[in-house]
Amino acid sequence: MREFNLYLDFYNNKPIEWGVYERGYNLWDNKDYDKKCADKYLFATVCVRNGLIMGFFDVSLSDDDIKISKNDKIMSEICEFFVLKNDKEITKFQGSFIDALEYIKANFKG
Repeated sequence: MREFNLYLDFYNNKPIEWGVYERGYNLWDNKDYDKKCADKYLFATVCVRNGLIMGFFDVSLSDDDIKISKNDKIMSEICEFFVLKNDKEITKFQGSFIDALEYIKANFKG
């Protein structure tokens, strides 16, 4: 089972950015940027390698993104997510990327 960091960043208790990326993977170098997937989800960045999600991030999350993910096989992979709030691990859970998006939606509020 692959392991991912799911991060929620806040400043003065206001949400500024969230993301999900495989542990040890550098999401911000964009080497696996997938334009087709990014066009579908409209996240700031979506990285895919060998048909597997490596990570994605953004500053907001829409209900439409979650709805689209429920019909996308690539988003159904079960992983372990280590949840970080402002770089401090607060919990972990096993689930799909759909579950991760729903966690973000529920917890990325000011």
